[in-house]
Amino acid sequence: MAEIDVFRRLLLPSTLILLVACWLGGGVTQDDTPVDEWLQLLALPVLAIAAMTLMADWPKARTVQCGIVVALMVALVPALQLLPLPIGWWSVPAARQAMAADLSQAGVTALATHWSLSPAATEASLWSMLPALAGFFAALALPARQRRVLVLAIVLLVVFNVIFAFFQVSLPRDSNLRLYPDFDPSFGGLLVNTNHQATACIIGMVLAVGLAVESRLRAMRGEVRAHAWWGYACLAGCFLLVTPLSTARAGMAIALPALAAVLLLSGGLPLANIGRSKRTTALALGVVVLAIVGVRAAMGWLAVDLAEEQRHIMAKAALEIGSEQAPLGSGIGSFVQVFEQAAPPSLWLAQYVNHAHNEYAQWWLTAGWPGMLVLVMVLALLAASGRRIFRLRGGGGNAILASACFGAICAVMAHSWADYPLRTTTLMTTTAMLAGVMLAALADASERSRRHRRIPSAPAPAPQ
Repeated sequence: MAEIDVFRRLLLPSTLILLVACWLGGGVTQDDTPVDEWLQLLALPVLAIAAMTLMADWPKARTVQCGIVVALMVALVPALQLLPLPIGWWSVPAARQAMAADLSQAGVTALATHWSLSPAATEASLWSMLPALAGFFAALALPARQRRVLVLAIVLLVVFNVIFAFFQVSLPRDSNLRLYPDFDPSFGGLLVNTNHQATACIIGMVLAVGLAVESRLRAMRGEVRAHAWWGYACLAGCFLLVTPLSTARAGMAIALPALAAVLLLSGGLPLANIGRSKRTTALALGVVVLAIVGVRAAMGWLAVDLAEEQRHIMAKAALEIGSEQAPLGSGIGSFVQVFEQAAPPSLWLAQYVNHAHNEYAQWWLTAGWPGMLVLVMVLALLAASGRRIFRLRGGGGNAILASACFGAICAVMAHSWADYPLRTTTLMTTTAMLAGVMLAALADASERSRRHRRIPSAPAPAPQ
């Protein structure tokens, strides 16, 4: 028992160290840099500590157990793709049949029939998942108070990244503080891609709103100062204003609906008080206006994208190539090699296409039917969590924290439709930690709700 207590004391500091390290060195989208390898090594003790803590006090909530299974299934996809296959199974995809015919004509008879067409890239992708897996399990194992500390740490890191981005803008391009000199001067900060900066700002905004609602609830209980929640609310407003500076149109389109959703799910906008309270009614009208503006922005973004950019062409090509690689998929991490060989001439660019700019199309191409099954499991778990959060809205601090994390995860998933934020160690690990916090907080909130239902109401006093 003493050893488990030591693990529990080490869990939060080690998780915070991993989080900070991922933000400082995980802002690129490559899986084979020396920094990535160090982050993966750092994740190993965190994963071990989290695993020991979870096994000592195995979670009873079904949502948490399902989350553990789904996380392991995500890692299982690239692990299975490293296995060799019989030639009969290997040649099932139409694209591989054509490849085998070409190689046979060239005199190549002995083929390396791994599931993945690029085993080295798939292995690198598997190792790249370590920080996210460690962060997810660590967040699951944290107690309630420490989960709030983790969420606050994420918000502070987003604040630092924005400040650092503003500082970078004033520096010459050859400055050592410009972490990615090979790229044009931008507003990315610690992140190489400005689109990912937009994702980070949306995450910070949604979490700040959740912390504001939770602080307001605590203020009503007398636990904190009456106006302590204003700081988080102002911070959320700053994130919303900074998001357009990233020039990410998809980010700007996602930010406003995400803000409206978290206000609704967290109980910051009590539906029952609409029409009864002037403040709540005004807030509801503001949320409706924000949602409409966000939808209009999204429609405008889509129109510009279809007319001027090639993202939709890349995604469509990835879907078509994925159909040729089905049912096996080409292998996680093999997108560049496979896409270069099978892309249409319209996508033969001066620079190679490193991502499909649509995470779901790229996952279909590289993971095949097994990967899509796992994706359905992820989305189903997210939908079930959202349904539970909606029922528990306004049900206390854990429910509020779960709703904020849910909103942030949904924003990342939405942005993944037009970009690849989860391809960076920073955002992948941060999102995984938020998923762990969401499931653990949701389990605690559900248990609290069940206990309250079991407590019988006090009988009415007898008439005198």
